[in-house]
Amino acid sequence: MFFGTFTHTIDAKGRTALPAKLRESLAAAGEPRIVLMRNSLSRSVLCLPQSVWSKVMENVMASSPFDPVAQRNVLKFVASAHPVDLDQSGRVLVPPDLRAFAGLVKDVVWAGMGPHIILFDKATYDAQMEEDVPPDERWDFFKGRT
Repeated sequence: MFFGTFTHTIDAKGRTALPAKLRESLAAAGEPRIVLMRNSLSRSVLCLPQSVWSKVMENVMASSPFDPVAQRNVLKFVASAHPVDLDQSGRVLVPPDLRAFAGLVKDVVWAGMGPHIILFDKATYDAQMEEDVPPDERWDFFKGRT
């Protein structure tokens, strides 16, 4: 599980350090790599551990090639996926197409979201954090618990 937010930089070649706490969580789960893809909910990069990516691919493989909604989503998001390994310094190389999509230029934010991680441009992250969640969309994290 991934938690916390971490500000880093990304260099001109697209390398950015995966924060140590997130690397430790990957290692503890026995995850050898992550898969980067366009995030369908914001201009950011969705980072999935290999095991989570495998579940996504099961759903993709079960979708009909004649289902236009499924195929639009596969083309837009799944086709953008790039499996990446961390280098010896714990850095990830974000491919140019994903950097362009998310506007990753200099300052970036890694946000641990439980089963996955999101990589934001810092300005995009800051803008999203400034937005209020409408009352009818707020989630009760304790609902259903006794």
